[in-house]
Amino acid sequence: MKKIYKYITGVAIGTFLVTGCGKGFLDVNENPNKPGSVTPNLVLSTGLNRTAAAVTTTLNQIGSIWAGYWAPATDYLWYMDNKQYNVTSNFGTAVWETTYDILNDFQSLQNAAASSNMHYYQGIAMIMKAMNFQIVVDAYNNVPYSEALKGTEIIRPKYDDGQAIYDDLLKQLDAAIELIKTAPATEAKPGAEDIYFAGNMTNWVKFANTLKLRLLLRQSEIGSKTGFIQAEIAKIVAEGSGFITTGVFASPGYSSSTGKMNPFWEGYYANAAGSATSNYKATRPTVYILNQYKNANDPRMEVMYAKAKGIYKGVELGRATGDSQAALYKSSETSPFLPNAGVLKSATQKAVIMLPSESSFLQAEAVARGWMTGDAKALYQQGIKESFEYLGVANAAAAAATYYGQAINKVGYDASTNKVEAIIYQKWLSLNSISGWEAWNDFRRTKFPSDNPISLDPIKPIHPKRLVYPSSEYGRNAEEVEKQGEIDTFTSKIFWDTK
Repeated sequence: MKKIYKYITGVAIGTFLVTGCGKGFLDVNENPNKPGSVTPNLVLSTGLNRTAAAVTTTLNQIGSIWAGYWAPATDYLWYMDNKQYNVTSNFGTAVWETTYDILNDFQSLQNAAASSNMHYYQGIAMIMKAMNFQIVVDAYNNVPYSEALKGTEIIRPKYDDGQAIYDDLLKQLDAAIELIKTAPATEAKPGAEDIYFAGNMTNWVKFANTLKLRLLLRQSEIGSKTGFIQAEIAKIVAEGSGFITTGVFASPGYSSSTGKMNPFWEGYYANAAGSATSNYKATRPTVYILNQYKNANDPRMEVMYAKAKGIYKGVELGRATGDSQAALYKSSETSPFLPNAGVLKSATQKAVIMLPSESSFLQAEAVARGWMTGDAKALYQQGIKESFEYLGVANAAAAAATYYGQAINKVGYDASTNKVEAIIYQKWLSLNSISGWEAWNDFRRTKFPSDNPISLDPIKPIHPKRLVYPSSEYGRNAEEVEKQGEIDTFTSKIFWDTK
């Protein structure tokens, strides 16, 4: 039924599944139109796990190509629409469909928790709804919000303004923090079903604060919002819990079995039998990203990629299978991801929801812009160190200090002519192939890195600005979609994209 109504909240939750089809690992069955009961701990695991899978695969892939990290080897007809910027109503539909499915899960959890006075579960559901609604706004701008997730009561919800949704998400995060902080001391906290923090509610509050900072900084280029952003950041600081420092990782119990492995590993490296996937064979670093590492003596390249015939070699995005130099950029001639290191640690590695380095760079940017007190340089260097540590660079702290100690623009903080640009650039490096979606968001927002190259084979020589509403939405909610006007990926922008 969710295939028909993406906004209908599932109110019947069935048996917990470890394996199966449909939504997959840690799934539950549900029929949104059949009355029943919700088991919050089962829905919590499902929603958290599905968010992890979406962030590390679908969203990461789209962002990694458009943010300048990935290009297909020339012997693979891979990522064709991505590399040509061919964004139609049939492109990236999982961003809409899957995210609204996940939102249904968390709405079910929120409703059940509220009716049972389970404040911790209710707060977590609200935090995760805010994260997932930001994803669809960042992809499509105006989307169903205030009338979405209402069950059969409203099956053709109106579209809300993206800016208005952002403003309300901040309020929802505040309310979630308050629910968590004022929950009765005797109330049971989530346990193993909380696959992000294992019931550590202090970390949930810190995560909520960090999501608030992400929402606020996404609006950094809207001049009229500066005062609002400053006031909201001041509220975060006054709340007192601070920001996430350890990162946010999903650990649902991945194992080396089909359908149970870390989704990035299984999708972009190898199956349970150890055979390399087509995505692994086809996906290569761009010439551009490798040059960033090479030009700044960055050791992260060595734990990210394997050499091809003795050298690190990438591909330009859009390099065609049939062009005169295609033979030089086949998979056998270019660098794959390095297995058992960097971003491919193991089949059971935790899935990244938010790196600790992202939190540090968000704070560094807020301080550098004068919107929060602190030491921007120290936060910047902390973010670089955390990136080195996550990727497994040997002697990470010392290696990071050597790296950012170089008097190179956008590497050494003091040597950087534009501090905000340096922060965004280093954040971009840290997100490589891990959180490509966030890198693409930052690129659209700030236009950094400023020399992110255009594809060699584009429909138009312009970076995509957004996704187009999916064809399924025109079928089920056409009147509301048509109210949004003609949408063009090259000219229609998200409200915060002002440059």
